[in-house]
Amino acid sequence: MPSKHKDHRPGENDPPRACDQGPRDLRGPLPWGMSAADLPGPEGRPAPPPALPPEVAFCLELGRAFQAYGIPAHRFEDALERVCRRLGLDGQFFGLPTAFFASLGQGGHHWTFIQRSPAGETNLEKLSDLQETTDALIEGRLDATEARSRVRGILSAPDRWGPWLTVLCFGLGSAPAAMFLGGGWREMVLTALLGMLVGLAVVLLGRRAGLARLVHPVAGVLVGFLAVAAAWRFPQVSPQILTVAGLIVLVPGLRLVVSMNELATGNLVAGTARLMDTAMTFLSLGFGVALGQRLTGPLLDRALLGTPLPLPAWTVLPILLLAAAAFVVIFKARPRDLPWIFAACALAFYGTRQGSALLGPQFGVGLGAFVLGLGSNLYTRLTRRPSVVTLLPGLMVLVPGGLGFKGLEFIIQKQLVVGLDTAFQALFVAIALLTGLLLAHAAVQPRTAL
Repeated sequence: MPSKHKDHRPGENDPPRACDQGPRDLRGPLPWGMSAADLPGPEGRPAPPPALPPEVAFCLELGRAFQAYGIPAHRFEDALERVCRRLGLDGQFFGLPTAFFASLGQGGHHWTFIQRSPAGETNLEKLSDLQETTDALIEGRLDATEARSRVRGILSAPDRWGPWLTVLCFGLGSAPAAMFLGGGWREMVLTALLGMLVGLAVVLLGRRAGLARLVHPVAGVLVGFLAVAAAWRFPQVSPQILTVAGLIVLVPGLRLVVSMNELATGNLVAGTARLMDTAMTFLSLGFGVALGQRLTGPLLDRALLGTPLPLPAWTVLPILLLAAAAFVVIFKARPRDLPWIFAACALAFYGTRQGSALLGPQFGVGLGAFVLGLGSNLYTRLTRRPSVVTLLPGLMVLVPGGLGFKGLEFIIQKQLVVGLDTAFQALFVAIALLTGLLLAHAAVQPRTAL
C-alpha cells in the first residue's frame, strides 16, 4: 500500500531553522579599544587594520623631533600630552634618552608604538623653532597639517654655521674657561689652540657614525699630551688649567643637570640612563687624558705646576662677550640670541663669584645656578623661547667658575690625574647646580611647552 505521506525534502517554503540563521556571536563583549573591524572575517582571515590617522602620525613625528634635540623626559611627556589633548587624542608617553613609548587612542581604536631615535644633538635654533611650532599648535594658531609641514621643514633645514667656523669657535669658547679657572694670557692662548684641535677632531670624526664614538677619548689624549708638553716648554703654565679648559666644551654639564633633574621629578628610568651616559662621557675623557699624559714619558715628571698671573678685572666683560659669541656658533643658536646669551654668562659668572665669596665655592655654585635659572625663566616668559637657549651657555661659565676661584683646589691638588675625591666634589657641585635651578623654576615658572 502506498504511503499517505510523501518524502519531505527541504524547500524554499520551509521556515528557517535555527542552524540556518547565520553564526551566532558567542564571543561576548569586545575588549576596550576594539571594534568588529578588528576581528577575523567570516573565512577566518584577519580584517585589514584601520588606517593610521594623520594626528597620530604627527604626534609620533613630533616626538622624534623632540628627542633629536635632547628634550628632558618630563617636558617631553608633558608637551606631547598637551598636543594630544589639542588634537582630540587620548595619549600617554614614556620618554627615554634614546627611545619613547607612545599609547594613542582615537574613537574606538587604540595604538601602541615604540620609537627608537639616536641620542640628541645640541641645536638651539631648531629647538626654538620646535617650541614656537608646538606652542602655536596648542594655542590653536596652527592645525596639525600646518604644524607637521613646519616640523619637517625645521628638521630638514641646513645648519646655519659651517664646520670651519665651528672649529674656530671651539677655540674661542675654550679660552675664556682658562681665565675662569685663574689662568692668564698664556693659558688663554694655549687653551684656544687646544680647543680648536678638539673642534677639528669633533668635525672630522663626527662625519662618520662609527668614528663619532671616539671623539671623547681622542680629544682627551690630544689635550692631555699637549697640555703636559706645553707646561714643560713654558714652566709658568699650569697643565691642569690647560687640560680642563681645553676640554670644557665637551664636558656634559647640561646632561648631568638634566639627568639629575629627571631623577628629582620622578623620571627614574630616563634619569638613570642619562646619568650613566654622562658618567661614561666623563670616564672616556678621563681615560683619554690619563693616556695622553702617560705618553709624555719623562716630560710628565718635569712639567711643574705653574703659577699663572690672573688677568685684571677689566678683562672679564670682554672675555665674557667673546665666550658668548663662541657659544652662539658651538650650540647653533640664532645670531639675535647673542645679547641674551651674554647676559646669561654675566649672571652666571658674577652670581657664582659673589656666592663663593659669601658661602664658599660649593654653595656659591648653587647661588649662581639660582640666579641663572631665574634669568633663563624670565627670558622664556618674555620671548616664549626655550630656557635652554640661555641656560646651556650659562652653565658653560658656571661649571668652571664654580670649580675655580676658591674651589680650584678640587682639580689642582690632585696632581695630573683627577682622583676619586674630585669626583665626589664634582657630584656635590652638580647637586648644588640642580638645587639652584629647581628653586629658580619654582620661583618663576616658564609657562611654555618646552
